[in-house]
Amino acid sequence: MAYIGLDGLLMAGVNIVGVLGPKKDHNMYVDFKNFTLSRRLNFIEYDELDEPQLIQKIKELDVDVAVVCSFNYKIPKVLLNSTKDGFINVHPSLLPKYRGGNPYSRVIMNGETETGVTIHFMDEGFDTGDIIIQKGYHIHSKATMGTLFNELNVLGIELLLQVLQAYETQELPRIPQPNGDFISGKGLDDRDLFINYNKTAEEIERFIRALNPFLIANTTFRGNMMRIMKAEVASDAFCIPHPAGTVAKIEDDKFFIATAKGLIAPTVLQFGSFFMGDSKDFIRIVNPKIGEEFK
Repeated sequence: MAYIGLDGLLMAGVNIVGVLGPKKDHNMYVDFKNFTLSRRLNFIEYDELDEPQLIQKIKELDVDVAVVCSFNYKIPKVLLNSTKDGFINVHPSLLPKYRGGNPYSRVIMNGETETGVTIHFMDEGFDTGDIIIQKGYHIHSKATMGTLFNELNVLGIELLLQVLQAYETQELPRIPQPNGDFISGKGLDDRDLFINYNKTAEEIERFIRALNPFLIANTTFRGNMMRIMKAEVASDAFCIPHPAGTVAKIEDDKFFIATAKGLIAPTVLQFGSFFMGDSKDFIRIVNPKIGEEFK
């Protein structure tokens, strides 16, 4: 979102007086710095977000308002107060639902039919500041993390530019977010990427789409890592019952894994370092047997 946001602001003619990238130990630091410099923008170096040199530099730039498009760190109060009118964040969910680093995956996993984008003022919490504007977006039944990511990025920049245009002439609305516990959009770590076959086939199919293409759903077969990018749901009504996670049925071009309810049929996959292909390739090369287990 940071790349798309920065270019979107530039193409709209917004006056960008400086750019803060990720910290120097972040794996995207060098790439984003080079991206910023290639646009001939002022890339601001720092070690810590509350260091006096950084705060002084921001104040000297006489910044009206700061815009955040994807930032993995909590912004301290001293930095939030370094601009005239604070910080505005672009968040890809309808807050207060799905606060956190990966609402894209979470809404698909949870079977939501609607998400959206929220533009809000930032405070010292994560995605808890006053709302300026929101816009909903219908989640397609076959949406993936990637398709949702692309659609919400475009919607987010459109809304952000609308807000900045309004900011030029009027005071922006500030709608406080309600208190309470709301469903989380927190990020995923490596342990969260493995398929749980004790869930239903529909839940697993959503899980696979929710990780495609940036994270990818993992499983193992015969001790080899396997990554599944796409799968189909099938009924197990005409199949002899098998334990969840075992091969329950094999056809010429498809194989089916038992779940808590229904069968899941991987259609696009990568098997270890051996090959990336479809289910027909897996059957031909690996030759799975009924009853073998996926973990």
